[in-house]
Amino acid sequence: MTSADLERQPQNGLYVLALFLLASPFYLNDFANIYVKDWRWWLFIDYTSVKLFPLLVVLWLIRGRNMPASEFGLARQTMPSFLAAFLLVALVGTLMDQNAYKLIEKIPGYAALAGMPEIASPVWNWIDLTLGLVAVGVFEELVFRGYMRTFLSRYTQSRFAIVFISSVAFGLIHWSAGLHVVLVASAIGAVLMVAYLRTKSCPRSCWRISRSISSIMPA
Repeated sequence: MTSADLERQPQNGLYVLALFLLASPFYLNDFANIYVKDWRWWLFIDYTSVKLFPLLVVLWLIRGRNMPASEFGLARQTMPSFLAAFLLVALVGTLMDQNAYKLIEKIPGYAALAGMPEIASPVWNWIDLTLGLVAVGVFEELVFRGYMRTFLSRYTQSRFAIVFISSVAFGLIHWSAGLHVVLVASAIGAVLMVAYLRTKSCPRSCWRISRSISSIMPA
């Protein structure tokens, strides 16, 4: 092992630690879907684990000058690039989310283990369908597109590998919802990573914004 390798070890360790801190709450959060029945406790766990905690980790890494903001995909972008990503990803993501299940319905899998409890409060339900969806979309984008690309790029320059690994990692955070949801989410994750690699924009949060808007509009 060279001296250069020894110098890189602490930095590599920090990147692994950051990935663990950022990604693990998304996988653990599904246990709340299974075991937590009170919607108030479910919201508390959801908002602290996959919204507040990732935010604090990102702030710690950036403000502590452990990592630059660009490692999370936080970089300036042109308005045409942003708008193109918004329109394209919102359209493709929505079409896949609404139609892909019909294409894989004959694939054997496992049923959803549970789901989030019904939110009895109309106010909190509206907040979760708007601000909540946007917030989780932003942090999923930071973790599973921005930072995941940074982390994987340290080990491979293959775009195929980056897209494949990141999409599987993203799909598996929906493990409690059943195999079909995992497969569809993985496919959508692949599209989002391809869009991210091409535009360095925020396609995931764009798609979440479009979903939150559609969810509160009358049918």
